[in-house]
Amino acid sequence: MSALPFKAIAAMSLNRAIGNGNTIPWHLPEDFKWFKETTMGHVLAMGRKTFESIGRPLPGRETVVLTRNPGSVIGVRTLGSLEALGQVEAYRDRTIFICGGAEIYSQALGQCSDLFLTRVKREVEGDAFFPEFESLFDAGVVLRETDEFDIFHHRRLGQATAEAGGD
Repeated sequence: MSALPFKAIAAMSLNRAIGNGNTIPWHLPEDFKWFKETTMGHVLAMGRKTFESIGRPLPGRETVVLTRNPGSVIGVRTLGSLEALGQVEAYRDRTIFICGGAEIYSQALGQCSDLFLTRVKREVEGDAFFPEFESLFDAGVVLRETDEFDIFHHRRLGQATAEAGGD
């Protein structure tokens, strides 16, 4: 398994909010569509609270819930740690997206090769916030710009990329 086995995908407001009352504090259908297209066919790893806020596994993706109490979640694979997730043989050649919440992002960003981050162009009330990542990742490339949000792809600093060097 690679030293950086995960990719993170998130959306945050100008004040770094990612959630409020266990819900997403904005409704951006175009961003949801991009999230679906990007993660389809891959593994989604999330914390229990994030899974409960979604309410079900997302179609076309394998959901893994990271929880200290694996028996508390029914119908999906549960694991007790990111370390355990990185060691699942069935995921060795699959893309694993870390998709929340705040506690999981804090634990996982140091193990992520890439960060796909939607920056919502407004401040919102929140009780869950995206952690500091700027010292770990590059400034990012804009993948999509809209009036309401921009989507960035940040790569881990110091990481050689297969794409570097041309077509």
